[in-house]
Amino acid sequence: MSTKTPLKTVKTQVAIAALLAAPITAHADTLLGIYAGAGVWQADIDGAIGTDSDPITTEELGLDSENNNYFYLALEHPVPVLPNIRLSQTALKHEGAATVSREFTWDNQTFSGEAATATTLDFTMTDVTLYYEILDNWVSLDIGVTGKVLDGEAIVRQPAYNRSETIELSGGLPLLYAMARFDLPLTGLYVAAKANYIGYDDSTVSDADFHIGYRLESVLDVGAELGYRQFKLDLQDFEDATANLTYDGPYLNLAIHF
Repeated sequence: MSTKTPLKTVKTQVAIAALLAAPITAHADTLLGIYAGAGVWQADIDGAIGTDSDPITTEELGLDSENNNYFYLALEHPVPVLPNIRLSQTALKHEGAATVSREFTWDNQTFSGEAATATTLDFTMTDVTLYYEILDNWVSLDIGVTGKVLDGEAIVRQPAYNRSETIELSGGLPLLYAMARFDLPLTGLYVAAKANYIGYDDSTVSDADFHIGYRLESVLDVGAELGYRQFKLDLQDFEDATANLTYDGPYLNLAIHF
């Protein structure tokens, strides 16, 4: 004996299934949002580095602007108590050559004046940011903390005198983090700014940028960002040395969201 399911019952079951599936489809992107980007930062360098009593300027050392690569990756989720995470890394390398007109000291090594001098500032800056979304609409606001890790060195060489000395630029610091973004309705355009900052004793470290971006919304959102970034490193009595450096300039990156 066969049993037929009434048509009304079948329609009811399909409707219930559709209602249950709809939220999953509508909110699939909020389960885990992935944001990534990579680009080039044309950074000028300015400031001084050396011993506390006798720092030498980047201009004297012949250091100038360079193109530096960077990337970032952010993971966002809907769990309120857990922070989102953003990872970024910037490789900063500047090389200079100059005839320094005066004698100077670099990490307890005295270098002669009127001598050909080669300088390399080379370090990697890695940021691990934990943050919360305070607003997430056409206006977005994030706040959190960043662990900034510097790993590199500053090297001065005078080949004619067979002299070479290195100052380590390595260590980690916690910084406050904030980001604000404003979407321009119906355009795909947005403007945003973010900043990291810490101040202690007579030292400060800050890393801030402002940019305008465009995102083409599709199954895989892609876009580009054009901005200006400034990184300031003002460390007093850092391993018997002073580092007061500013890196700033425009940048361009490609961005993706899925």
